[in-house]
Amino acid sequence: MANRENNHRGRIERDDIRVSRYVPTDSDAGDAGDKAAGASRQVAQQRAGRHGGQRYRHSSNEVRILRPEGEFRTQPPARAEQAQAYAERHRKEQRSRAVRRGVLIAIACVVALVVGVVVAKGGAGLSLPSFGAGSNDDGGTEATQGTSDTQDADQGTRAAAANDGSIVMTLGGSADTYVKRGEGYVDGGCYAHDRTDGMITDKVTASGEVDTTTLGDYDVTYTVEDSAGMVATATRIIHVVDDVDGGWDSDGISVFMYHDVYDAANPPEGASEDQNLISTTLLDQQLSWLNDNGYYFPSWAEVRAYIEGGHSLPAKSVVLTFDDGSEGFLTNAIPLLESHKISATSFVICSDSDIQDKLSNYASPYVDYQSHSYDMHRAGTSGKGHGGRIYDLSTAEVAADLEQSADILKTSDAFAYPFGDVSNAASSGVKQAGFLLAFTTQYGQVHVGDDPTQLKRMRVFGTYELGSFEYQAAHGLG
Repeated sequence: MANRENNHRGRIERDDIRVSRYVPTDSDAGDAGDKAAGASRQVAQQRAGRHGGQRYRHSSNEVRILRPEGEFRTQPPARAEQAQAYAERHRKEQRSRAVRRGVLIAIACVVALVVGVVVAKGGAGLSLPSFGAGSNDDGGTEATQGTSDTQDADQGTRAAAANDGSIVMTLGGSADTYVKRGEGYVDGGCYAHDRTDGMITDKVTASGEVDTTTLGDYDVTYTVEDSAGMVATATRIIHVVDDVDGGWDSDGISVFMYHDVYDAANPPEGASEDQNLISTTLLDQQLSWLNDNGYYFPSWAEVRAYIEGGHSLPAKSVVLTFDDGSEGFLTNAIPLLESHKISATSFVICSDSDIQDKLSNYASPYVDYQSHSYDMHRAGTSGKGHGGRIYDLSTAEVAADLEQSADILKTSDAFAYPFGDVSNAASSGVKQAGFLLAFTTQYGQVHVGDDPTQLKRMRVFGTYELGSFEYQAAHGLG
C-alpha cells in the first residue's frame, strides 16, 4: 500500500488547491506516461477516502494595523476668550476629523490590499505537474481558485496573527529546489511543530504555481495555524532549469548515515576508535565542504520519484540522516546544521519517554524527524540478523508499529530499520503503513529502480579523514 502516500503531510480541500506532486505506485508495467497518470488517479481516489495528504506555506510579513488616537481635546478657555477659542476649537476639530477619516481610509486600503494578496496567494491553486495529475498534456499546469467565503475570512485572520516563535516550520529538502525543464515538479512539503500542540504537520497547507515548461523561478508557500490561532509560514523557491552545476545524476546518490556526535573539545572515552562517533570538528568540515561544492539536498518525495525513474536529481545530491536521536546529535549537530543551513533527518525512536521533549526542545528549520520505529528498537528472540525484535513480528504488527510512530511524528515519509534488520514481513509492513521510503544499514548508494522499502545508505565513519567523505559523496565509495 505504498500509494497510501504520506498520510500526515497535511489536510486540504481539493477545491481550494491542487497539488500534483510525485505519487508512488506499486505497478511497474506499461508505458511510463500511462503508469504515471494511472498512479496519480489512483492516489487521488484513495486520498478522498483516507487522511488527505498535501503540504504548504505563507508570507512571513507581519501586518500591523495602525489605529487613530483618541479625539483631540482642549482645555476650557477663559470666559473672556470663549468666543475666539470656540472658533479655533471648531477648526481644530474639523481638521482632527479629517485626519481620522484619512487614517481610517488608509487602514481600509491596507486591509483590502493584504486580504487581496492573501486570497490571491492562498486561493490560487498550486499547480504541481507531477506525473500527469492536474497538468496539461504539454506539462504546463492549471491553477484552481478557492471560492469559499469561510476560507477568505480565515485568510484575513491569518494575516493578522503572525507567528511569535511558537511554531517551527521545516522544509523537506533544500529551500531552493531545482527541477529539470519538462519534468514534473515534486513537492518536498513542509513539517511543522508547535510549542503547545506538538507536531502539526497534518495542518500545513500550500499555495503557489509552478510551470515546468518555462524556465524561471517560482514560489511555493506553506502555511500552518495552531490551536491558538497563531500562523506561521515558510517559502520554497523552485528553479526550473535545463542544467545544473555538475549535471544531472546518472549513477546513484549518497544517503549518509550518522549516529552520535561529540564535542571535539570534550571527547568521550574511546571516541577515536568508535566509528559511530563523529566529532563536531569533522562534521563541521564535511558540512562546509558540501556547501562550498554546491551540493543539493533533495526531499524524501524527490528521492522516491528519482528511484521510480521519473525525476532527475543533480549529480551533486546527498541526504544526511542521523539515527537514534541521541543527545549528542541534538546538542552538537543541530547547531552546526543550522549554522551551515543544511537540511538533515533525525530517525527517532517514538516510544522513548522523552520523545515529545525532543521534538519540542530541538525543533529546527533544518531538521525533520522521521521514524526509527515506535517500539522495534530492542532485542528480539529470533537470533536473526543483529537480533532485533522486528524478526518476531508479522506484517500487520510491523505496520501497526509504524503507524503509531507516524501518528506521533505526523509524517510517514521515511523509516530507518532498527539495527538495520529487515525481514520479508517488515518490508511488507512498510508498504502497508504507507511509508514512502525505508532504509537499511547496508552500505551503498540509492539508484533508480531500487526497492524503496530496502534502500542502502553510506555509513560515515567518524575515524576517517575528510577526503574519504568527499569521495563517498562524489562516487559512493569509501
